[in-house]
Amino acid sequence: MSGPSASAEPDPQQDKVILLYDYSKHLLSLALFGIGGIVSLAQSPQGQKIPALIVAMMLVMLALSGLCALSCSAAILRARQRDLPVGRGAWTSSQLAMMFLGTGVGGFLVIWIKAIL
Repeated sequence: MSGPSASAEPDPQQDKVILLYDYSKHLLSLALFGIGGIVSLAQSPQGQKIPALIVAMMLVMLALSGLCALSCSAAILRARQRDLPVGRGAWTSSQLAMMFLGTGVGGFLVIWIKAIL
C-alpha cells in the first residue's frame, strides 16, 4: 500500500492566506457597521450639528474601506480558483482597508466628541 498519503503538517503559506481572507471579511463587516453607526448618530440632535460634508467624507472613507476589503477577498478567491499564489495586491488592499477604516471611524469620533462638548 504505497499510495499517496495525507500530510499532517499544515502549510504555513496557506495559513497566512486563510488568515488574510478572514481578516478582510472582518474589516468588511466593521466598515458596514461603521457606516450604519455614523448614519444613525448623524441623525441624532448632536449629530445634526456636524456639517453634512464632514459626515459624507467619513462615509466615503468607510465605503472605501469596505471596497478594499472586498477587493482583498476577491483577489484571494481568484488566486485560489486558478491555483496561483496570492498576489501582493491582496495584502495592499488589506492595509488600505484598515487605513480607511481608521480614518473614517477616528475622524467621525473626533468630530462627534467636539459636537457633544
